[in-house]
Amino acid sequence: MDPLRTIDQAIAVIFYIGSASVTAFLTALFIHYGLDVAPGVLRLDALIAAGLLGVAFLLAMASSHGEEE
Repeated sequence: MDPLRTIDQAIAVIFYIGSASVTAFLTALFIHYGLDVAPGVLRLDALIAAGLLGVAFLLAMASSHGEEE
């Protein structure tokens, strides 16, 4: 097992969890302080953010796997 591949995967997971946490925190702030943001907009934002983070995670994992071969 290549240690650099493991490090790349760990960094990708940390980035994914960190990005999701920041998105969740900002959404909670919008809800808590009622910044006149409609709930539908928050749901759409959460859906888009989850999709983009998922794609970024898959690309990071694919590039890490591609370097091994």
